[in-house]
Amino acid sequence: MKLLPQKRWKKVLLIILLTFIIVSVSLLAYASFVINNDVISELVIKNPQGSKTALILYHPGLSSFSHDVSYAFADGLIQNNWRVEITTPSIEAPTDLSKYDLLVVASNTYGFSPDTPTTRHLERIGDLKEIKVVLLTLGAGSALESQQSLENMVQAQDGTIIRSILVYNMAPNERDKSPTELARETAIGLD
Repeated sequence: MKLLPQKRWKKVLLIILLTFIIVSVSLLAYASFVINNDVISELVIKNPQGSKTALILYHPGLSSFSHDVSYAFADGLIQNNWRVEITTPSIEAPTDLSKYDLLVVASNTYGFSPDTPTTRHLERIGDLKEIKVVLLTLGAGSALESQQSLENMVQAQDGTIIRSILVYNMAPNERDKSPTELARETAIGLD
């Protein structure tokens, strides 16, 4: 019994197929690692003299989309004279929210669910003690289930959702705005 085909074109085809399988499995493993693991980043403080303080949590995900949207939201808050602290949801991120007036959670959508690092960090925080929360559910397609799951989690932990929006990177957003425009305008509209 021969394991390798004898004809040259069949050998080439087999090598291409095996290469494709190895590359695909490697990429899937990498993507799974990136979307399911905490990314530790420093706590960035913007507008330190602001009159109110907001904490923005975002997971970087597989692209710069969540970073761009989160920082655009921060810029909108700064226009309203907020002090903004922004970081990724990790073991080093704040869990004591007593010094914050607002919690902003930007969560990527993977498999119709919020990203694992974000939900894991919300579990670490535990009781949200009625803090005002803005949810930015980020997705490329239908992220409604992810948004609902995130809303349910925040409500179950006694958070007060003041705004929950879907921000798409590949579909039309509210008012036909770009994702960063939508995030900035939403933040400006908060009091």
